Amino acid sequence: MNLPAIILILVLFSILMAFFSQNKIDYFPIALIVGTIAVVSMTTLGNVEEIEILGFINFNTLIFIFAMQIIIYFATYNRVLEYTAIKLIHITKGDNRLFFIMICVFTGTMVGFIEDVTLSLIMVPLIYRTCRILEIPAGTYMMGMTITINIGAILTPVSSLKNLIIGQEFGWGFGEYLANMGILFLIALISTIFLMDKFILKKEEKPTEKNKEILLSMLDPGIVIRDKRYFLMTIIIILATFGFMFLGFEPALVTIISAAILLLIHSKKSKFSDIKNDIDWKIIITFAILFILSNSLSYFGFSELISTGLVSLLNNNIYLAVLITLGATTLLSAFLAGTPVTIILLPIFSAIIGEGFFPNPIIIAFIGGVNMAGNFLPQGSACDLLTLNLAKKYKVVNLDYRRLLKNGALFATLHFVIILGYTMVYTLILS
Repeated sequence: MNLPAIILILVLFSILMAFFSQNKIDYFPIALIVGTIAVVSMTTLGNVEEIEILGFINFNTLIFIFAMQIIIYFATYNRVLEYTAIKLIHITKGDNRLFFIMICVFTGTMVGFIEDVTLSLIMVPLIYRTCRILEIPAGTYMMGMTITINIGAILTPVSSLKNLIIGQEFGWGFGEYLANMGILFLIALISTIFLMDKFILKKEEKPTEKNKEILLSMLDPGIVIRDKRYFLMTIIIILATFGFMFLGFEPALVTIISAAILLLIHSKKSKFSDIKNDIDWKIIITFAILFILSNSLSYFGFSELISTGLVSLLNNNIYLAVLITLGATTLLSAFLAGTPVTIILLPIFSAIIGEGFFPNPIIIAFIGGVNMAGNFLPQGSACDLLTLNLAKKYKVVNLDYRRLLKNGALFATLHFVIILGYTMVYTLILS
């Protein structure tokens, strides 16, 4: 074990996390400085070869991030999600309770396949415009959306980078996620919608019949389609992409092929040079640095040290292992961005599972903690912060930081209890 190297890496990781989890100062220059110091110190003080440092990076995850951004770009450009959302709003016929349920179910399910921030960027303006036509305040509907998005993030291996990284570590694909997380997702989603409808939405004003008729006359899903041929081809490719991933094909390989096909199909209208500015290169480079920091801690013996101590503390008690996993991931993810928390904790809990513990309840607690804890504090979720910023931009009167903090924390506590109860029953039955 190389104690000086571990201390240095932990300090660098803490600095990067502090800047990554706030919005006032650009984290990217800090990430570059931290990455440079880490690599130089590892090669000089830790005697780590450059090829070994490259091996610390999970390139499959970085390829997936890159390719999915291209796929989402074309899905947004061809307004696939916008069309689907307007179609669903049209089905509600202006009934505000059905509208609320439809929003929550749609966003909670779709976030299993589309990144949360992109989904929010599409849904928040639609919710605002719909509520404006119906002459009802939009805040509760936006709040329901952002809370259920954090629930839906547990559903599939591609719903978030956290899930993809965990899935690759433990060999969980779509089948394993749906089999182990599906019931938990339904319990959390249904209970959240029921409670929000009963104790929050019921007290709010309802739209008039006249405003319902105006909504149906103004919202036509067909008007958002720019080119029907490109629209249909994009839908087919997106469905095929998730279909192949569901069948167990490597997500990075499937998405990069789909991204290439979409670029070829749209080559007459847009080239890669036209969309490269829409790709978040900063996040790709920053995650590469985070992988280096995390796996260097394992290399220098930190993960083994912590996991050995935890194994001794747990004394083969799977229930205590589940509680510690859920508690640690929830606490850290409530204050910090969930993906870096996942990257740093994964080697530790992977080592614990390697000691012979029944893996599934620990993995379920891990996934649930890093995803659903985003509801505890708005700053713990990029989706929450974006929703608040858009609500402020649209001057939504009944959604601000204070209201989202209060209700988000209440539902995050409920979700914590649901995850804990689910994992305990799961362990009792199957361990």
